[in-house]
Amino acid sequence: MEQKHRTSVTLSTSPRKLTLPGKILAVCLCILPFLTRSLTVEIPQAVRSAYFLGDGGYSDFEQLFREFFLLGIAAAGVIWFFYEQIALRPKRKLPMTRLTAVVFILLGLYLLLGLLSTITSEYATESWLGIYMLYEGYLALVGYVVVFAAAWYWIDRKEVLDFVKSCLTVLSIVLGVLALLERSGICYYNSAIVQFLGGLQGTVGVGDAVSLTFGNADYLGMYCAMLLPVVVSLITREGTTKRLLVQILAAVLLATALLLSKVMNAILLGFGLTVVFLLIWAFHTNWKPIVKGCLCGVTAAAVVFGSVGFLWSRNGDTLSEKFRHTMIGMAQEETFRILSIDLNGNTVSVKNANTTFSVATAGNNLTPQELTFTCNGTEVTPQIDADGMTCSFAEPELKHCQVQVQSDRLDFLMGYATPLEVVRQNGSWLALGVGQTPLTEVPEVSSSKSLQQSYPYLNGRVFVWANTISALRDCWILGHGPATTIFYLNQYDLPALLNIFGVYALYNKPHNWYLQVAQDTGIPSMLLILGVLVLFFVCGFRKCFGKQEKWDAFRTGLLLSVLSYALTAFFNDSLIYHAPMFWFLLGIGWRQMTVGTEE
Repeated sequence: MEQKHRTSVTLSTSPRKLTLPGKILAVCLCILPFLTRSLTVEIPQAVRSAYFLGDGGYSDFEQLFREFFLLGIAAAGVIWFFYEQIALRPKRKLPMTRLTAVVFILLGLYLLLGLLSTITSEYATESWLGIYMLYEGYLALVGYVVVFAAAWYWIDRKEVLDFVKSCLTVLSIVLGVLALLERSGICYYNSAIVQFLGGLQGTVGVGDAVSLTFGNADYLGMYCAMLLPVVVSLITREGTTKRLLVQILAAVLLATALLLSKVMNAILLGFGLTVVFLLIWAFHTNWKPIVKGCLCGVTAAAVVFGSVGFLWSRNGDTLSEKFRHTMIGMAQEETFRILSIDLNGNTVSVKNANTTFSVATAGNNLTPQELTFTCNGTEVTPQIDADGMTCSFAEPELKHCQVQVQSDRLDFLMGYATPLEVVRQNGSWLALGVGQTPLTEVPEVSSSKSLQQSYPYLNGRVFVWANTISALRDCWILGHGPATTIFYLNQYDLPALLNIFGVYALYNKPHNWYLQVAQDTGIPSMLLILGVLVLFFVCGFRKCFGKQEKWDAFRTGLLLSVLSYALTAFFNDSLIYHAPMFWFLLGIGWRQMTVGTEE
């Protein structure tokens, strides 16, 4: 009988080649927020006009270099993947389940809609890499999805996963140390080695809240809130005592960085979900029921007393005042609280919820004696100051109102840091808005008084959310293109800006990831992203808490970390500072929830 011989296969796969991509990916994602390199960029005319900037360029030392680095990671990942598929023997397993295929289809459609939105955008040139102060363009979105796929594909072995855990531990320690240094007045950007490597000049000021290299305390808070549950889940008695102490130190320092960011929504969600993790962990120990019950009781009591104590520390005499100051602060309490401004012929009317204050003139010569002042339809007599040009009023409704009369303009002093300025030109009134832009009418994002009165809540986010939603009328299929929000938001709702900031300010982001996706790449894109998150959480909760599954601390920490980001994303945007780490953890989490890790 003839004996058949198997064809020999030359094995090219080594443990190093199997583990190296995942390790390099982890290191790159951890150092990305600290990379800096000064790049001079020319500002397009549309961007200069939107931001009221002069001619020339600007020096970017955060966004573009990190975006280029992210794109380099993505390109290297794609090249290595095809190299593996062609050259390595045996090939790495591709754990493609039906649910995973659905997720990749959803993400592929998301990128397709994003590409079409970019190509058809009025600002296509600006949409590819992002523009001044917007931090991410369409290519960054591609990079995020590649990072997700790379993490899912290469974080497939216990050795790699252990390395990722070590990277997260070191990252947390670095974040905590830098936060403490910045709180002491030592900023990362101002150190000699960073300035030398980044080609930086000058110094960066240190604010009241810590922001590190994230450009804004909000983004640092979001980053730390996302990492805290998974870093706490790394604390385990497995291994040496030294490793245990380092893991505890990392969690404490990361929690410190989160607190020093002073971002309330991130602090509440980050610590809240970490407490949830600790309670879940306690119930998976061998402790007696009475001990577990006491832990829950102590935790509940701590949350209640902490909440009451925090609220009690706010300014105000009554509980409602304290709550109000917690939500919007006190900066604009002593103001007229303008809701609308009407420019009608010879009359300027400024309205709040209960009062209409009007100033009328019969000609172009502006003096207090030639102006007519009315309050709720009744003429009132001004009290003219010694300068002969400043008018005050005795009526209680107008206690926050003064009018400075100049030869061709009126300055309404309504208690804000910036006065409302109106000028007289060609027999009509014009209001001066952001960048001294003359306005024949002052546009309103919404005419609803209840909504207008809610604008200052959540540090103005209610206003910018309403503003973004009002600009989504033509985003039912495609969006306006990534990084184009500033071109579509209403920047001239002057009452809203004054009530939120006391000064005129530009809004360039929706401060909500989901609205950002809808604006950038279309409402269907937002639904696709929500679909990916829903699938992740459904699989995750089944995997972590299903009766047939063995509970795993790290897997649960990943689940809660992604949940933390998904919740803080209601208050913050997706940016190059923190989004890559989210997609990295999401990719690892998807692998953990659907397949697991090989020994």
